[in-house]
Amino acid sequence: MRSAQAEKNAGKVLRKVFGFILFFLIGSLFGAFAFLIFFWFRPAQVIVPDVAGMSVDRAKQVLQSAGLRVGQVHGEGVVRFTVPQEKSKVRKGRTVNLFCEEARKLIVPNLVGAPRETAETILQSMGFKVRIVQMPFKGADGRVMGIHPPAGSELKKGDEVSILIDVGEPGRD
Repeated sequence: MRSAQAEKNAGKVLRKVFGFILFFLIGSLFGAFAFLIFFWFRPAQVIVPDVAGMSVDRAKQVLQSAGLRVGQVHGEGVVRFTVPQEKSKVRKGRTVNLFCEEARKLIVPNLVGAPRETAETILQSMGFKVRIVQMPFKGADGRVMGIHPPAGSELKKGDEVSILIDVGEPGRD
């Protein structure tokens, strides 16, 4: 009886070992198949081009022609670096963020006494948004009486500058 029980136990152990080996082989085959599929059909890779020193518009063109997407643009002006870094291998279609020089500070000029058209032209050519505030006052019509923020203030391109314009004496029609 003991030998029959031992044979029965040995048969169970042998079946478990063969089952384990069979499952191990099948799993290995599936793993190898998945590994090969991944390398055969993986996305194309590209190298991130060096766009440092280029304008943002030109850098966008270069990155898009390389098969990459442009994500966030930090700062203004000339591109300093990208993330991921230039010469990195990345998947085609990956998003690249641009980091540019900080926004250049512009100094508000003193235009008090200048004609309205001249002041407006100067401020717009510097890159400021101009807001006209008209006020009746004794003196020469159409001249700048004040400016806000005050002359000498540092602003970024696109910031608003208000100019106070004399529109003639109060109560005069």
